[in-house]
Amino acid sequence: MLKKRSRIHQVERDWTTMFTSKIAKTLVGGLTAALVLTGCGRTDAKQGQTDKGPPIDTSRASGDITVWAMGTEGELLPKLAARFEKANPEAKVRVTAVPWQDYGKKVETAIASGDTPDATLVGTADLAAFATTGGLEQVPPKLVDDSIFYRGAVKSTAFEGATYGVPWYVETRSLFYRKDMARAAGVSAPKTWDEYRPFLKALQRQGAKWGLSLPTGAAQSWQSVLPFMWQAGARLVNKDGGKFTFDTPEALKGLQFYRSFIASKTTSPNGPMSLGEIEPKFVAGSTAALISGPWEQGLLKSAGGQSFVDDKVGVAPLPTGPKSNTSYIGGGHWAVFKDAKNREGAWKFIRWMARPDSQKAWYDLSGDLPAVQSAWTEGKLATDASMAVFRAQLKTAQPGPNTTTWKQVTAEMDAEIEKVAKGVSSPESALRRLQAKASTIGTGNRR
Repeated sequence: MLKKRSRIHQVERDWTTMFTSKIAKTLVGGLTAALVLTGCGRTDAKQGQTDKGPPIDTSRASGDITVWAMGTEGELLPKLAARFEKANPEAKVRVTAVPWQDYGKKVETAIASGDTPDATLVGTADLAAFATTGGLEQVPPKLVDDSIFYRGAVKSTAFEGATYGVPWYVETRSLFYRKDMARAAGVSAPKTWDEYRPFLKALQRQGAKWGLSLPTGAAQSWQSVLPFMWQAGARLVNKDGGKFTFDTPEALKGLQFYRSFIASKTTSPNGPMSLGEIEPKFVAGSTAALISGPWEQGLLKSAGGQSFVDDKVGVAPLPTGPKSNTSYIGGGHWAVFKDAKNREGAWKFIRWMARPDSQKAWYDLSGDLPAVQSAWTEGKLATDASMAVFRAQLKTAQPGPNTTTWKQVTAEMDAEIEKVAKGVSSPESALRRLQAKASTIGTGNRR
């Protein structure tokens, strides 16, 4: 689990860099920007208006099923596929593990040429870019019941009124804090925005230089700052998805709240720039809290040992703002190409992987959190206290807007976050500039 997470974080920082570790792999966004920018294949397709393919029957799968999966998922998937093959003896799942840095170009070329595998793993933030090419098939009618998945995961499978993916695994972020310092200060984890800063100040009085670590402009800073806007009630696009809406009182309130941590000196204006940078400071007690995902326990175990994690690390849901305690949701979906040679076999494999027992088996193999809610009812997922926190957080977590230009917009957002963090720009000015840039970029949606 520890090696797995750095793979995704490295991808988020530099899509062209080869990486060898695998700490967490859930935030796959941005890989398919080339698909949008190059206009490859099928771009004249009217998304959400094309017919769905015929339903998939309940008979056993047969034939070769070719699948692309990236990174650690690609390495481990054959072990799960072997269980599917045992239940479907006339089927053979042939998995190709694709390096992350090759993925966008590989998919682009495959769609343009019509020479695709049957199915592929798709990151939550990538689905719109894949779907807009016209190279993906819509999910067949009644293949799965969407209500079995976390709502945020389902939301990220849709694009322009159609559904193109089936959730596979998910992740979200919660509050990690030094529970030994909190205990010494006589405070409990904050439940609301109003309780946030007093809690952090109490930890600082126990010796921490900084109460909470927040990103201050490094790549993907938006994933930690955006939830403050959601918690204040912001919507980032209008109802039909055709226009970005950063210039709202709710978005401003969220960005002002982010800035308040720095202004009150509970957060450093120079946040972490690389993976693994903050954990030694958390172990040393110079930083008393951070916002991260379930992979953080592995990082902290590496930095401080298992006894440190057991004795001194607390995990709590994000504090609730004026409207919610929404966090960001990432993860991976399964999709089938329109040019799939074994369409039925691919969808049957995907339906099988959405079963609770299959999701539980995948968690045991990989550590990926199940997208199916009922898979959390036994084993460590049901009994571990920190997993219970993430399970609760997932109920309100949501993805970024499903637009083909989201990666471009988030790059601008990271730049504005840095200006706010450094005190170069006010939240008001930052949002005005972000709105202007986002409006120029556009959503890429056809509505």
